[in-house]
Amino acid sequence: MTYHIAKNGEKSGPFEKDEVYRRLVSGELSGTDLGWHDGMAEWEPLSKLIPPPLAQPVFAPSGVFATTSAPQAVAAPPQGTSGLAIASLVCGILGFLTLGLAGLPAVITGHLAISRIRKSAGALGGQGLAIAGLIMGYLGIVLTIMIVLVASMAAPAFAKVQTQGQQMKVVSNARQLVIAMKMYAAEHDGNYPPSLETLYTEQITTDRKLLEFPEAMDVPGQGWDYRGAELTDHSEGNAILLVTKQADLSKKKIVAHNDGSVQVVKESDAP
Repeated sequence: MTYHIAKNGEKSGPFEKDEVYRRLVSGELSGTDLGWHDGMAEWEPLSKLIPPPLAQPVFAPSGVFATTSAPQAVAAPPQGTSGLAIASLVCGILGFLTLGLAGLPAVITGHLAISRIRKSAGALGGQGLAIAGLIMGYLGIVLTIMIVLVASMAAPAFAKVQTQGQQMKVVSNARQLVIAMKMYAAEHDGNYPPSLETLYTEQITTDRKLLEFPEAMDVPGQGWDYRGAELTDHSEGNAILLVTKQADLSKKKIVAHNDGSVQVVKESDAP
């Protein structure tokens, strides 16, 4: 009967049984290498395929191969560590450094590594590394989900704060414009300027940005609806001088009155 041998994924043979024995004795083959002969349904480790005592060698103190009268099982050390197990561990570690983004690769490679290690009949090691990679991979996935949930809850609050900050900037600009209009009126018999641009061209204000809006609020058609051209600084205090033409993202408008007050009102309530 002849045998075919599979070692480290490479097949060779056929060999006579005596030749297989010789290679086992010399160390060219180990009990974990796979063998097959005609009539077998699948490959099996040589330790099971070759009957004792020759398939169960022990080493004498002198280092020379010898056999025992009674069979003794000698465990062969793994021939190598699974590369997938190492990859799983590395991805698991990176999962924490990348806020969980590498968690899924760690889980996939970890499961593949464990499956191949179990099928190798002891030829591959690294199951502990694969398990560690799996644990860190799953934790990384949980971390990613938590980050997404927190971000989804925080985004609306952040947008609201950002919008309020933009509104306050425009409110501040409106107050400064009202002050500039009153300075103009003091030099023009109480009359307000015919346009806001006049405040800049006549150097009542040297800051052109007072007439502008924050970039995020600069929606199409945005600007000041100036209503003070026909008013004076003696007009009623609630007389409207400025109104934003377009509502911001929160559907609010900003209104400035003759008495210097500035309000943020709903678009539906704006005059």
